[in-house]
Amino acid sequence: MADLPSDKVDEAKQVFEVFDKKYEGKVDSYYIGDMLRSLGLYPTQAECEKRGQTKKTGEKTLKVEEFLPIYSEFYKMPAKNFGTYEDFMEGLKLFDKESNGLMSLAELTQVLVAMAEKLEPRIVEEILRSTNTKDDAEGMFNYEVFVRALLQGPFPNEST
Repeated sequence: MADLPSDKVDEAKQVFEVFDKKYEGKVDSYYIGDMLRSLGLYPTQAECEKRGQTKKTGEKTLKVEEFLPIYSEFYKMPAKNFGTYEDFMEGLKLFDKESNGLMSLAELTQVLVAMAEKLEPRIVEEILRSTNTKDDAEGMFNYEVFVRALLQGPFPNEST
């Protein structure tokens, strides 16, 4: 099914069931990216929207049979198509003015909200909360700890 190993099909079905909040065999298409991230992949919003993810909840649903080919497509992509630990660290080092592993949390928030693939402020807040990222008295945080928590998932502080 969907040209995936059977253990990956089972894993995808389990994740799909978690997102099937009404137990109807359907998931809101808004959550395609979240499901893929729960499966250890790191697609961009744009990549997910190309494959049917909606910008708002309640616009469209999909069945597991429709999700599996999407998962299969991302699963088969080479890892270099996704942001890796090294990619994130290299990008964030640009904001590490003192080369001490720290950057401004306000600056990270501004970058995520205003640059490239813009995130909504509430999404940034959710990411920071889910990764337990807080700034110190000077407004700085250790971005390596943040990147490791971000890529680790699922997030231990997230309530389901």
